[in-house]
Amino acid sequence: MSIGLRPGFWASGLLLVCFVAAYAFDYKPPDIPAAGHAAKFSQHETHKDEGVTIAIDPYGPEKDSVFHVKFYEHRILPVRVVISNDTDQPISLADAQIQFTTARKAKGEPLTKEDVERAIANSAEPHDSATSRIPLPVPIPRSKPRRLPKNTDEEVDYLIFKAKAVEPHNTQSGFLFFDVSGVQQPLIGSHILFTGLRNNQGQELFYFDIPLQGTSAQ
Repeated sequence: MSIGLRPGFWASGLLLVCFVAAYAFDYKPPDIPAAGHAAKFSQHETHKDEGVTIAIDPYGPEKDSVFHVKFYEHRILPVRVVISNDTDQPISLADAQIQFTTARKAKGEPLTKEDVERAIANSAEPHDSATSRIPLPVPIPRSKPRRLPKNTDEEVDYLIFKAKAVEPHNTQSGFLFFDVSGVQQPLIGSHILFTGLRNNQGQELFYFDIPLQGTSAQ
């Protein structure tokens, strides 16, 4: 004998499903202006012969409020990257290598999405720009990792640079995230090196080396 479910049960179940769906999809992306052409940003480098411009726009503590997740409090520096292709052929980013170098020559690569979320979850204290952390040879035991702030996964996924190519006469943009723990002033004297970009014939473009701030701030 089959047992039918009462209408009230179905209504309650439907409300529960709607509530869960609403909670899962209530993420609202941060209000970040459209990128436009890379040449409009102050920190950019143009290779006229190759028809490519790359710009970087670091989001330090003075701009961190635009995000729902306060990356800088977790010693993570978001840097917006804008790549414009003014040629008639696509530019491949599949083999691109990106390196962040501080004023003291410390080097680092962009964090993966998993790296960013792990750093946020395991951050034990807010960033203090007045002091720098000195790495110890033996790790100090920390408390259990905290839960990720709400919508962290959606935020990082929305922001992170994903493009593998830049189409002809088009622009791609997104954020790279760098670990700046132990760096007092990560914007001053730092620069980002881009290598491995290739044209439609597979030829590597000349490297781009862009400071995070203008020369007057270094």
